[in-house]
Amino acid sequence: MRARLYAAFRQVGEDLFAQGLISATAGNFSVRTKGGFLITKSGVQKARLTPEDLLEVPLEGPIPEGASVESVVHREVYRRTGAKALVHAHPRVAVALSFHLPRLKPLDLEGQHYLKEVPVLAPKTVSATEEAALSVAEALREHRACLLRGHGAFAVGLKEAPEEALLEAYGLMTTLEESAQILLYHRLWQGAGPALGGGE
Repeated sequence: MRARLYAAFRQVGEDLFAQGLISATAGNFSVRTKGGFLITKSGVQKARLTPEDLLEVPLEGPIPEGASVESVVHREVYRRTGAKALVHAHPRVAVALSFHLPRLKPLDLEGQHYLKEVPVLAPKTVSATEEAALSVAEALREHRACLLRGHGAFAVGLKEAPEEALLEAYGLMTTLEESAQILLYHRLWQGAGPALGGGE
């Protein structure tokens, strides 16, 4: 089971980077464990993960040195929701839209089915703080994904097997970015009017 879980972590890291959803050492992802959660370490190359790049963090007490700086957010989500896995990435189009929208409402069928809508959160601090953690955890009680304005997105996996939950959360992150791209293209097309539509 541990081998399958590491394989899922490695696959998610490679795919997030390949899809342009994170830069080399950005982003973080985790799965729930009996006493806490297993998360990627801070500053490691996500496309080149090794088993030593993962660290167990308890739900109570100090966060171990070397754990992702966003561990505070992951811990609050696991405390307050039924999430089995959590992926944090920086999907470019979704983040760009977060500067202008209070929520992202997908136009495409897949986005509407899996995400319905994605709230855009704007706490005073948007990274690695208790304030951001509480805001994200509250949003993920009712939504499968959320955006922190100008920072990035979080998506949850709910499947029982941890490796499946991690892949599920990754899949939702890709759905979010695809929906954001479609929404952007739609708005650009509307703004272009007849020039792009071929009308007279």
